[in-house]
Amino acid sequence: MTTFGEAREIVDAFAAALNAKDAEALGELFSDDAEFVNILGMRMREREGIVAGHAWAFAGPLQGRVIDFDAVDELHVTDDVSLLHAHCVRRRLPDSPVAGLPDGASVLVFVARRGPDGWQAVAATNVTEAPPPA
Repeated sequence: MTTFGEAREIVDAFAAALNAKDAEALGELFSDDAEFVNILGMRMREREGIVAGHAWAFAGPLQGRVIDFDAVDELHVTDDVSLLHAHCVRRRLPDSPVAGLPDGASVLVFVARRGPDGWQAVAATNVTEAPPPA
């Protein structure tokens, strides 16, 4: 289990684990009882489910894809709970399979909780970015 001094550090660690296609490292960012809903709407329960779901995605729709976060907004809910909205840009690497998620943008919403050892993600949802109505 990985914890952080600041809640925002979860976002950078998530990108590093995803780009390395390391499902175990990605799972370590989350509490044992965490939940993750991916961009396809698949609900992954508990750390074990988050690891399994991302291992599947790394071998399939995320193969040859990398992400960067270009903006993170943090809302402090309490001293020990923060909500992070992280704008994510996804792109396909050259010579990677065309099949899979297309280049695009999404917003990952993380719920982070501070425990005695530091901050950890307890929930996250990834949604495709869309412009607001006119």
